[in-house]
Amino acid sequence: MKLKLSRRDFSLTAAQMMVGSMAGGALFGSGPALAQQKAVNLGTFGSIDVQNYIRAKNAMAKTFGPGTKVDFVTVRAGSEVISAIAGNSLDMCNLGSSPMVVGYANGVQASLVYIYKNIIDSEALVVQNSANIKKLADLKGKRVGLPFNTSVHFAALAAFKTAGLGVNDVQLINMRADTIASAWTRREIDASYIWVPVIPKLVEDGGTVLFKTGDLNASGLVMFDAFLVRDEFKKKNPELVLAFLKDFEQIAQTFKQNPKEVVDTMTKFLGVDEAAVMRSLNTFYPVPAKEQVTAKWLGKPGEKNSAVVRTLQVQAEFLKETGQINALPKDMNGLIDSSFVAQLA
Repeated sequence: MKLKLSRRDFSLTAAQMMVGSMAGGALFGSGPALAQQKAVNLGTFGSIDVQNYIRAKNAMAKTFGPGTKVDFVTVRAGSEVISAIAGNSLDMCNLGSSPMVVGYANGVQASLVYIYKNIIDSEALVVQNSANIKKLADLKGKRVGLPFNTSVHFAALAAFKTAGLGVNDVQLINMRADTIASAWTRREIDASYIWVPVIPKLVEDGGTVLFKTGDLNASGLVMFDAFLVRDEFKKKNPELVLAFLKDFEQIAQTFKQNPKEVVDTMTKFLGVDEAAVMRSLNTFYPVPAKEQVTAKWLGKPGEKNSAVVRTLQVQAEFLKETGQINALPKDMNGLIDSSFVAQLA
């Protein structure tokens, strides 16, 4: 039986404004009590994503409704997303499934509510042309830099396994994504399993893509990014979660159908060139809610043993084997909340 498997890779920074009334009169003066303002801390990796597109278009009121205070929180890795959600300073963000499972296993109160994208070619193994690595088996004894506890860590080991390589056959080096390019230039690593936009930098500096995450499909593995939402925020503000996901679906269509408009917007906002934006758009494969609500993905609310749940269970086993979690979660279904995609489908 083929297993469908998932993709990509804890500071209290935001205070919550509380405006209330006192018995016998308002807090300030004798006027009516003020309602608490809705607020959302929305995560972004500072890249060409839907969150930054909303920010660039100054469309926060359109997405969440007028009167909602939106703060954007920039993160660099999935582990930072988990830390911020655990610290109540981040309400929702996209990230890979590996850090989601780690957070879930450690009791972080958050839910996977939506598949952000299907991972096919935005993550890959790049090798140094000078390292004489022509096939996966040639990685034995080589130095491979990648960020641990991420989707690429999981994908790398899955790829090695297809070539008969175990975790001890390759020298895995834990590196942040933003340090890999410099280590590559200094030739401190022979290869790296990493994501866009780092991949093209390595290729331009004497590298070749040897394996893409989408190549795991041949062994029945499907990798993905997903949106994680803090449970307390979800319970208090379900309408904001739904509003964001509804707008996400529309913007995702714009990313695929009107790339010129997205390029014009994001090059100006992020200060990057058109090629960088197009690379990101070309590796963005959204999954419509009507597909996510099927058993191939999240399934309907209350549905057990969906493909995503089976994926997360296998990934939890990988994390346990590699010492990234101490014990397997009893039921991965507790991480999934497909009620929002059901409303969108």
